Amino acid sequence: MIAAVLGGSGTAAVAAGKPTLRFTKIQYDAPGADTRANSQLNKEFVVIKNTGGKAVQFKNWTLRDAQRHVYRFPAFSLKPGKSVAVHTGRGKNTAKHLYMNRGWYIWNNDKDTATLRNAQGVKALSRSWGKSAPPVTQPQPSNDPRYSTCAQAKANGYGPYYQGQDPEYYWYTDRDGDGAVCE
Repeated sequence: MIAAVLGGSGTAAVAAGKPTLRFTKIQYDAPGADTRANSQLNKEFVVIKNTGGKAVQFKNWTLRDAQRHVYRFPAFSLKPGKSVAVHTGRGKNTAKHLYMNRGWYIWNNDKDTATLRNAQGVKALSRSWGKSAPPVTQPQPSNDPRYSTCAQAKANGYGPYYQGQDPEYYWYTDRDGDGAVCE
């Protein structure tokens, strides 16, 4: 059975090395029958969270699938600690919900990739699922010290560790599923 929802984080490409944006949920298979009903289309969505300390301006950023269906963001600011759901169907844009205004589904249920690019076209996040997704590997620990708890790691100046970026991420349990440990 293929999962219809992806939680956790996307892979981030950020100059400072720590992601400030994450895909926290991708609902690529809307519950129920696939119809052209707007209420069904809006059950397909991508949630983006700003985990940084500054607002992110999304004007002219894009969100696209592997088949190059492109959504261009309007002038939109995502405040620190806040999330926005980008729905496939039609609706009124708010601080928590944006709408692609599409008349059919974007995200493929069997395999696809969601890619977020900034206004200059630089990839900020990418998340794949399904048969073509690369296998999740658990990197072997590096030479960094290993602590038995996140509290010990943090007390020694380590963390947070991010999924897909830091090998140390796999040493600890991501209890809240946000793609970060030892926060």
